[in-house]
Amino acid sequence: MDTSLRTPYTQASMPTASSTHLKPPTAQPHPRRSHSPQSASSSPSAPRPPLTIHPTATVAESAVMQGTYQISIGAGTVIHPRARMYSFEGPIIIGDGCTIAEKSIIGTPPPETMNSSSPRSTTFTPTASFTFASTSMDQSTTPKTIRISTAVSVGPLSSILPGVQIHSASTVDTLVTINRNADIGAHSKVCSGCEIPENGVVSEWTVVWGAGAGFGQRRRKRAKGAMDVSPHVVGGVQRDQMKSPEGRVIEDARLIVLSREREALARMVGVAPAGSGRRR
Repeated sequence: MDTSLRTPYTQASMPTASSTHLKPPTAQPHPRRSHSPQSASSSPSAPRPPLTIHPTATVAESAVMQGTYQISIGAGTVIHPRARMYSFEGPIIIGDGCTIAEKSIIGTPPPETMNSSSPRSTTFTPTASFTFASTSMDQSTTPKTIRISTAVSVGPLSSILPGVQIHSASTVDTLVTINRNADIGAHSKVCSGCEIPENGVVSEWTVVWGAGAGFGQRRRKRAKGAMDVSPHVVGGVQRDQMKSPEGRVIEDARLIVLSREREALARMVGVAPAGSGRRR
């Protein structure tokens, strides 16, 4: 067999262990930008008001309380999340068994807060320090106390200004404004969207409804005594005229229902009695 046509297999044609392979360069880590916010200590703290909160009251952690005058909250009262109380112009006294709904405002906030497009929020805890912008408000005038009596309900997004007196078992509905020094009588109701003018008076057992203030607003007295009901037919037999339950009886039943609702709200808010500083 002719072996002259075979190509000799030389060492040069064989791969060697010393052959070098290209490797990508070692990746260098890129410097990371710090996104940590600035220290909160750079912003001044708002004054914390003296607080008197009954051990059975329920105050949400996100409720805001600021000012220099006393804020008192009675037994069984429920303060919803993001409700705000500002005692810069006078004390705030909230009686027993009240409900202050979400985003309602009791008092007037500091000027910096009212002019800010994105006000900072604060958290209520019995030992927390507040971080709102501080302000110096004129306290040379007579303090304007806000007094909310027993079993009053204040609806969401409503505003109660300094000097207002709201008597027992009254209802302030959603988006209501009660201006300075107004007086709301007992067992009254201010319906949604209404505005009570400065120094305005709502008599007891009165319902106020209609848009805004002044023209377009209506008022009527709530019934306190028994009312006649026209004759009616039951089972083909005409019944004599009957008396409906007295207004006071109906009002008492409403207050019992509100008490049950407050108990459920306290569980939903999920915060321990504010005076004890413990969680449930």
